Amino acid sequence: MGRDELEPIRLVLMFLDGPKEGENDFLDFPSIDEAVAYGRELFADPKVQLEGIEDAAGKLIVSFDYLNDLCGTPHAIPARRYG
Repeated sequence: MGRDELEPIRLVLMFLDGPKEGENDFLDFPSIDEAVAYGRELFADPKVQLEGIEDAAGKLIVSFDYLNDLCGTPHAIPARRYG
């Protein structure tokens, strides 16, 4: 993507329930892959909605729809090779 991977990115979440309902939260990760992996863990949680992934300046990198497609799809695990 031509980005400096040392610059953190933000996974943007919105709370759907509880005292922070309707508020956003931002979680920093060192890479998009790590943010998506964490998003997969939260995907089925009815209290949280995945909003997108932004760079440190707040520019959208991964949109709502694409992020939810990525997180709703099981991670492909490479098949083991036996010698």
